[in-house]
Amino acid sequence: VETASVLGEDLLRLYKKCCCPDINIRVEGKDFQAHRAILCARSGYFAAMLSGSWAESSQEHITLQGISHAEMNVVLHFIYGAILDFPDEVDVGYIRMLSIADMYGLDGLKEVAIYILKRDYCNFFQKPVPGKQQLVLECMAIAHSLGVENLYAACMIWVGKHFARCLSEKSFANLPTELQNNCLVMLITSLVSNV
Repeated sequence: VETASVLGEDLLRLYKKCCCPDINIRVEGKDFQAHRAILCARSGYFAAMLSGSWAESSQEHITLQGISHAEMNVVLHFIYGAILDFPDEVDVGYIRMLSIADMYGLDGLKEVAIYILKRDYCNFFQKPVPGKQQLVLECMAIAHSLGVENLYAACMIWVGKHFARCLSEKSFANLPTELQNNCLVMLITSLVSNV
């Protein structure tokens, strides 16, 4: 997994080798050994939990709910290494990772998930590739549902440019009516502004 810096590599190595951990995080029966100071420095959620007035601030073991061990693995890889992609061996959903990034106050992880959506779903908004329009439409729906406005806007612009191809996709018909209407408004607006 590529890290953002040499410091990230060093911290990720510290995590992976379980060197001097001072907190145990239990998720779905699996334990993760971590360091309070690093968790607090990188996540507002953990800072509030481990250094505030929460009961967990004085405990050596905490249990987290609402997150899978695979997702927690990605979170810790990001906290320690500021990873630029999700680990290959971890199968996680981009939608869930966007929600988890919000929950744990990890804006950088949210940006990584958005980057991966742009890469894997939208092919960085290049010219249409057969079969890829469906993925851009799915990404647009995901971005809209999660309130990721900049990604939603980028998808809308791409759909507006390639509307004829997108309209012929079955996935366009499956979009919520609101999104279909938004696409039509985007197309009309782009046509009017080009006159």
